[in-house]
Amino acid sequence: MLLFVGYNMKKSKYYKLIFSYFTKYKMFLTIYVLTSVLTIGISTIRPFLSAKTIQAITEINISQMILLSVILLIVSAVEEVINTFNNHSSNRLQDLVALDIKSDVSKELFRLETKNFDKEGTGFFSSRINGEPNSIAWVFSSVRYNLLGVISSFGVLIYIFIISYKIGVMFLILSTLIFLLQYKRTKMWESTRKEINELSEKYSSNFSEIIRGIRDIKVLNLKDIMINKTVSEQTIITNTENKLRIKERIYDTLYWVIKATADFLVVILGIYLITRNELSGANLLVIYMYRSNIFSFIQNIARIYDEYKRFNLSIERLYEVIDGEKYPKEKFGNIDIPKINGDIEFKKVNFGYNEKQVLNNVSFKIKANETIGFVGKSGQGKSTIFNLLSKLYSVDNKSIFIDKTDINDLNEQTIRKNISVITQDPYIFNLSIKENLKLANPNITDEEMIEKCKLCALHDFVETLEEGYDTKVGEDGVILSGGQKQRLAIARALIKDSEIILLDEATSSLDNETQDYVHESIRKISEDYTILIIAHRLSTVKDCDRIIVVDDGKISDIGTHNELIKSSKTYKELYKKELS
Repeated sequence: MLLFVGYNMKKSKYYKLIFSYFTKYKMFLTIYVLTSVLTIGISTIRPFLSAKTIQAITEINISQMILLSVILLIVSAVEEVINTFNNHSSNRLQDLVALDIKSDVSKELFRLETKNFDKEGTGFFSSRINGEPNSIAWVFSSVRYNLLGVISSFGVLIYIFIISYKIGVMFLILSTLIFLLQYKRTKMWESTRKEINELSEKYSSNFSEIIRGIRDIKVLNLKDIMINKTVSEQTIITNTENKLRIKERIYDTLYWVIKATADFLVVILGIYLITRNELSGANLLVIYMYRSNIFSFIQNIARIYDEYKRFNLSIERLYEVIDGEKYPKEKFGNIDIPKINGDIEFKKVNFGYNEKQVLNNVSFKIKANETIGFVGKSGQGKSTIFNLLSKLYSVDNKSIFIDKTDINDLNEQTIRKNISVITQDPYIFNLSIKENLKLANPNITDEEMIEKCKLCALHDFVETLEEGYDTKVGEDGVILSGGQKQRLAIARALIKDSEIILLDEATSSLDNETQDYVHESIRKISEDYTILIIAHRLSTVKDCDRIIVVDDGKISDIGTHNELIKSSKTYKELYKKELS
């Protein structure tokens, strides 16, 4: 495989990296290489033995027939034993290498900037991560198989040249035509397969979105629209694949024409040589029986080239995800603060999604253990502030500070461990309630977990379930109501024990009584945490230490509820609208 490595430095780096996955398993790789060499050695002598056996049969040479048959039996038995070890080592290598690549690529996936998923969708990355590692791991076995065919067929070609160089030259000319045909076929396949892969990724991404939103699709009566959309996308893929098959069929037909011509010419040229006493009937029979092997020789060379192109395509598609050029990675600093105080500062922050400006010159300071409310109309930039603070998206240096340290200088653990975000529609994993909670802290005791659940009015509900905390909640917590999911998410954040807690409409799905209970719980813990709350209902944030009013991507006012009622036109309008 490495013989095909080009001079492109980037590809060379990728080849070395992929090869390192194989060399990691030295025992299996050693067995694989040794047994492959032995198998290749056997494949070089088998055609000669088989040809000699056929010749002995046609000449009725009994002693030679028996001797060659015994030798072939021994060779076949040895070959079978070698193949057993080879197949086992090959399969283990494939499985282990594919697993390692998937594991490493999955880690890289979590390093991608969030905007990549906004643009491409999750199905796009899922299709690459699930498919390409298997293709890469398979290449060793595939190349070995075709290489055996090349060597075996090459032995036949040499033997035919020994018998009759004239027929050998004829086969060489026709084989060259087949090679050129297969080369053109591979080029055609490469360009068309890229197009099919891109279409399939788009389809997978859209279909994943449909599966996740299937409940909303049903209640919005969008079933027919979505079915037509998926059918339309799949039709485009099917039609493109059909065009590929038609082109491949044309190449198959041309291959058949050359092969059929060769069959005819072998007989005609063979008869001519027999009449001139340049060839015996037995040798013509050997040549005729092995004629297909000659074309297998060329086909196997073409297949090796084909596998090489497939291998390159898989690497290219996989490393587009890994190298960070096409799909940028998150960047973190090196400063580690195990437990932050919780001071926050935004300094003239500007930010936009896809060239659409969302935040304009946003500045504010929050002291540790303050409870701050964020209010404003929808789409004004409140959630964007939370996204930037939790570093789901990045801003320029010297714009956002935590404990007077630039957020871009903090390492990933400092940010992720010390900040929890609870959204309006939190993601609940398809696990039990206890397992969902313990994701935040695997070492927490049941007593501590129950205490946190009582704080956010979750415990009493869990006690009504037949299996209690061991109840499976289904995909995205399907058995839970919106309010129950939010209470579970709040409990999970409290168990994580982050210094900064961001509540993005996190109590919007709770009834008034439960919301009051949760708010009271938040007030009880507010002295120990820095809490930021986004809310449309001002009653949710009126008791906060301060309230920040966001209007058209800017901070229009900051103050307490009583101060803003007197001084902020925007806040007064929001408050009046809530009372009406």
